[in-house]
Amino acid sequence: MNHKRFLYLDVIGIAASIVLAVVVGFIIIMMVSDEPLQAISSFLLGPFSTPFNLSTVFNKAVPLIFTGLALAVVFQSNVFSMGAEGQLYVGGFTGALAAAYIPGLPVWIHLPVILLCALAGGAMFGAIPGFLKSKWNANEIVTTLMLNYVGIISTSYLVNNWFKDPGSGGFARMQYFEKNLLLRKISDSFPVHYGFFIALLSVVVISVMLYKTRLGYELRLVGKNEAFARYGGIKTKRLIIYSVMISGALAGLGGIVEILGVHGTYKDNFSANLGFDGIIIALLARNNPVAVVIAALFYAYLQVGGQIMQAESDVSRELAVIIQVLLVLFVSAQAVFNYFKQRAVLKHSQSHATKGGKKDHVA
Repeated sequence: MNHKRFLYLDVIGIAASIVLAVVVGFIIIMMVSDEPLQAISSFLLGPFSTPFNLSTVFNKAVPLIFTGLALAVVFQSNVFSMGAEGQLYVGGFTGALAAAYIPGLPVWIHLPVILLCALAGGAMFGAIPGFLKSKWNANEIVTTLMLNYVGIISTSYLVNNWFKDPGSGGFARMQYFEKNLLLRKISDSFPVHYGFFIALLSVVVISVMLYKTRLGYELRLVGKNEAFARYGGIKTKRLIIYSVMISGALAGLGGIVEILGVHGTYKDNFSANLGFDGIIIALLARNNPVAVVIAALFYAYLQVGGQIMQAESDVSRELAVIIQVLLVLFVSAQAVFNYFKQRAVLKHSQSHATKGGKKDHVA
């Protein structure tokens, strides 16, 4: 009963945080805009105004689902990784190498090979901070943040020098991939690429892994109480590495799906902080894989709404960024509040149990 009550309170708190962030954003619009009603209307309704705008929301949500899912997995094991950005670049790069430089394969073999190479690249890059954490207890926040720069700068160097398309001019990119390797659109009128369904399939796989398998149970147990898990015979250090590798694999898969669905080749700096946005998605979703989809769609809706608002009114789309920042602050504050609330309830229940034990002893 307490678990259900906490769940309801959590949902209500997140919804209240969203509403509060949007309301504060609207107050700012009223203060800075000469046409506030037009700006608010464009922001709220613009993403739904045309099939193209709505499809843009779905396409922007695809990489956010992958990075949010990646961080939700690793957060559940109580490892606060911030390395999804670098893992996305490395996974996208290794997948792009397979797309551009493995010739002669039929599409139905070549495309899975590309996806597997991206998974492997992200997982191997993610294994580095996982190993450092398990072996020497290196702080994962520091190592993953620093390795982001290693991944981004290394791939940038390679695509600017060794793998740059000679015909790209001043643009740092690989050669364009064959068209049959690209992720097609659902239709011309609703151009959502099929990467969205790969993202949904990934959500299903991760949900089953987390809640229906021994590995998922052990990952969640380590996240809740590492000492208890170790006492129960679980090899916690190995599981920490596994969790970061799974997270890296998902981020890498998100990188190659974004490349195949949107860009058609590997471009330098193709990610607009997608890995860091994944932290916000995981926070909003409370590390629940299914809720990641809803959070990613909402976050993408804010981004598209900001772009349309800028195009149709005198308000810059940076206001949408302000709303996103406020959203993070409010949701984080709500998470801290729930943490202390749960601790208080736990202490209360323990004190009742102690009193009950004393009464039984006296009797």
